[in-house]
Amino acid sequence: MLRMLAGFLLLTSTILTAPASAQEWPAKPVRIIVPFGAGGTGDALARIVAEQLSVSLKQQFVVENRTGAGGMIGVQALASSVPDGYTVGITNVSTLSLIPVINPKNAYHPLNDFSHVAFVAGAPVSLAVYPKLGIRTLADFIAHANKSAQPLTFASSGLGSDGHLIGEAIAASTRIKVEHVPYKSTAQALADVVGGHVAFSTFTLSSSSSFIRAGTLTGVAVTSGERMPDYPDLPTFKELGYPDLVSSTWFSISGPAKLPKPIVDKLNAEITAAMAKADVQARMRRDGLLTEAMSPETFTAFVAAEGARWTPLIQRTGLAGKGL
Repeated sequence: MLRMLAGFLLLTSTILTAPASAQEWPAKPVRIIVPFGAGGTGDALARIVAEQLSVSLKQQFVVENRTGAGGMIGVQALASSVPDGYTVGITNVSTLSLIPVINPKNAYHPLNDFSHVAFVAGAPVSLAVYPKLGIRTLADFIAHANKSAQPLTFASSGLGSDGHLIGEAIAASTRIKVEHVPYKSTAQALADVVGGHVAFSTFTLSSSSSFIRAGTLTGVAVTSGERMPDYPDLPTFKELGYPDLVSSTWFSISGPAKLPKPIVDKLNAEITAAMAKADVQARMRRDGLLTEAMSPETFTAFVAAEGARWTPLIQRTGLAGKGL
């Protein structure tokens, strides 16, 4: 009798704690962890995804900013969450492809500790300068740097961030001297460039676009392969003779490892459909963002390939294994 009762209790416990099926999910609000502060590209994309999924899945998706350590705190929280479909998060090139190489002792593995759900959007990086420097073109920028007695200062969102590495890549390709100034937030960094405290910035076009449109920053060049449709006057590094400076800062949705595949597939389908909507596409273009549909399997392979692609640059800058 006791054995039967124990078996019944075990079965009941299993039923109560088992993750919901894709048909039942989501039966309660879903948390989207954002490992970055408000105002940046990752935060903006998370809120677009949350808005769209709340409508299509008829359940609330709540954005929760968990900042610190270049994104590691929020991503570690995501990796350690229960894989029941009620916690997902924004991941990106920095947290999945850069940090694991720079800080191999970080508490998560970019492939083993996550269920990668969907590519959301990619944003090229814009070289934007303090307007009163009188720089209008890349040739102006290089000439100004070569005439300067001191290295040109540039702002990014932190040591080892994608903006930091692209800034170093720009310096290496154009053979100028620069000094990196890391910031804790995109907003603070851009404010200091606008104020003339730092010479230039290397943030995503989506982060700096409003300043470029307003004329408080001068856009010099962008790392996209082709000119961005809504920014036809902003040339690419590629067309200016620097084909090695083609890159994208991408953002994605991931969950903890062992997230049930039916939920992963359902989320992927819903996010893909949401990002393809005409009004969402218009917002993406305005903010200098490009979307691309990828299956979970394709996106997981993309994450692995990106890690391999960025490793040589990280090694050249001397950041590999240094930690953050």
